[in-house]
Amino acid sequence: MFAVGGAFGVVFGCVGLLFALVGIAMLVGVVRRVSEHRRTLREGLRAQARCLETYVVRTHRSGGPVHHQRRLIVGFRAGDGRDVRVQVTSRQPYVTGDMVPLRHLPHRPERAVVDEAPTGVGVVSCLFGGAMVVFTCVGLFFAAIGFGAAVFLGASDDDGAPVPLPDPHLTAGP
Repeated sequence: MFAVGGAFGVVFGCVGLLFALVGIAMLVGVVRRVSEHRRTLREGLRAQARCLETYVVRTHRSGGPVHHQRRLIVGFRAGDGRDVRVQVTSRQPYVTGDMVPLRHLPHRPERAVVDEAPTGVGVVSCLFGGAMVVFTCVGLFFAAIGFGAAVFLGASDDDGAPVPLPDPHLTAGP
């Protein structure tokens, strides 16, 4: 019985742990990205970049609204003299040739952001974070069920007969 039930429980538990690990990794990635963006706006060096190209990305959802995002490819000279080209997003319309105010960290000019008023964490980031917490909890639930099944279904002797439960009336008491 252990070979079938216990192995199934272990595999089910490992899949649950895998789901939990993916959820935690995605949550950590989003938190790092948001904190780096805030740090760049708060502590970053200012630079003036020239807009080299602009385009709009449209995201269509089935049965939902169309989302537009302005993207710019800008070029600027970092503090150490390197010429840097970066793709950034902006809420303001820019055309090719415009000067775009940027902020960047000294050691990572390729992660520059447009120097606009911060938008906050954002609804999408909060919803994604909540979904990853739920994903992690579901994974942990499946892991608990799977490993619990492995323990209880695997409680048998080598000959395959079930192990009898102890009778409380037959045990010696105080």
